[in-house]
Amino acid sequence: MVAITRKSQVDAGVGVHSAALADLLKVLARHNPGLSRPALVATGKMMAVVSAAAARLSVEQQRRLAADETELAHIVEVAVAELAAKPSQALVEVSVEKPVEVSRGAGVGQLVDLEEGRQRLAQFATPTRLEDWAGPVAGPGDIEKMFGTKRSTLHEWHKRGAVIGLLKGERKHVFPVAQFVDGRPIEGMSQITKIIHNPRVAWQWLIQPKSSIGGTPLDNLKKGNLDEVLDAANRDFG
Repeated sequence: MVAITRKSQVDAGVGVHSAALADLLKVLARHNPGLSRPALVATGKMMAVVSAAAARLSVEQQRRLAADETELAHIVEVAVAELAAKPSQALVEVSVEKPVEVSRGAGVGQLVDLEEGRQRLAQFATPTRLEDWAGPVAGPGDIEKMFGTKRSTLHEWHKRGAVIGLLKGERKHVFPVAQFVDGRPIEGMSQITKIIHNPRVAWQWLIQPKSSIGGTPLDNLKKGNLDEVLDAANRDFG
């Protein structure tokens, strides 16, 4: 069996300055008012290429070509006609020993309405409590009891990204307890939240072990390895 494939052609290309092409188009338009815009542009490009190629010849070569304008016009006409007759891409025969297998996918399957789709999805999606993946969390009141941190101070920390607050319910924010050391935010947390803008994504990233830094980013921040953690965050999210 023989298969046909396309082979791209290498265009040697002759540099044509855009300003020179623009000048040629103006001259063509003035002397050929009935020429359509696409034909005008195509003709101008061909003339520009021929002119650029001729300019690269020696003076003696140019003189010989210009000596017989009729012959030169015939040569150019034949060359252009041959190029126009060629396909834009050459076809190459490729021998294939085995028969080509024609396959077809199963498609998207049966379409269902929105409600049934939600019911089917609910069979696979299992609700997970925030504490199950984020670890111990506490609201502003509990943070104040645990660390003596005033609500206004916690709000300011949260506002500038020094602590991560996770939305629980529609409006209530809770704060993972592990991000506090002696009642204060871990150094570098505000820099992390500038790189990872989504608080849930940021906290999940902080508590997942990373082999490149030898542990979780959160533990490394507590050890003072801020530069290593920032480098890892920039690699993953920068």
